[in-house]
Amino acid sequence: MSRISATAAAASREPQGRQPLWEEMVKFDGEPFTITDIYDQTHVSRHTIRSYLKSLVLAKYVERIEPDADAVREEAAIKFKIIVDPVPHHAPRLNRNGEPVTQGSGVENMWRTMRMLTQFSPRDLAAHATTDIVNVTETTAKSYCSTLLRVGYLKVVSKASPPKKQAVYRLIRNSGPNPPMIQRTKQVFDPNTKQAYPVESKT
Repeated sequence: MSRISATAAAASREPQGRQPLWEEMVKFDGEPFTITDIYDQTHVSRHTIRSYLKSLVLAKYVERIEPDADAVREEAAIKFKIIVDPVPHHAPRLNRNGEPVTQGSGVENMWRTMRMLTQFSPRDLAAHATTDIVNVTETTAKSYCSTLLRVGYLKVVSKASPPKKQAVYRLIRNSGPNPPMIQRTKQVFDPNTKQAYPVESKT
């Protein structure tokens, strides 16, 4: 599969996803943690961690625990803990004001589902990627699968037999936690590898 130049790829870069940050927070199982605890495991910038935690606190997913009045008031002394129950598997998508953001959530959920399941149909993908606030249709799932197949991320396990049986796929290029994004320039950009792949026309 041909690749677009590094210069073109750099111009298309997407921000680092928040799922790795959330997964590390969840590992504390309700116990307090610090920004340093999350940084040490993810190596995501402290600014990004601090910003996401601020959104989570505003949305009441996380509680900020201030140090004692007589303690040294440094960032290392400030702790956080998840207070929402049940704890969602998917990282909450929030803006700076702690308000839900749904744009792009469907793609993130589909990619995460692909990485979790051994094999899947578009119907499976849509069902697992749909949440209380994000709706992923079978048509959307079919389109995403078709595009990723054409750029080498998926393999067909069994072909479709219309009108009832859908194709079944397997993920063969698990490049990382962030979803490959279909761009208007008819290419798929992978934020994990910083590579862009042109979507070849069907023959």
